[in-house]
Amino acid sequence: MSSDFGFWKRGTGDPAEIFDRLAEGDTSDLASDPGVKRFRDGLLVRWADIEDVLEPSTFDLEDSPDDALTYVLLTLSVRQLDYLPEILSMAKDNGLVGFSGVAGEPI
Repeated sequence: MSSDFGFWKRGTGDPAEIFDRLAEGDTSDLASDPGVKRFRDGLLVRWADIEDVLEPSTFDLEDSPDDALTYVLLTLSVRQLDYLPEILSMAKDNGLVGFSGVAGEPI
């Protein structure tokens, strides 16, 4: 079992719709921001195992490097849910908003 979370700086539209489009690879409603990359980099420094559940993946960024400035999707395992309070704090510190796919509500 896993839980999905998406994070971004600014987007046009309803957070649930933005989250659904992100799951399909559509970033057209999102603005780029260096805070997203700082958040992503911070996650990878803090938890090495998060790389396996992080999108865009390193492979994806080879084709679309600007996506590192646009969004972060996480599919956290039950064990990794212990990270969530700190992840949410890091997102807030970087001025990000997002959506919880499990709760079906903005975060």
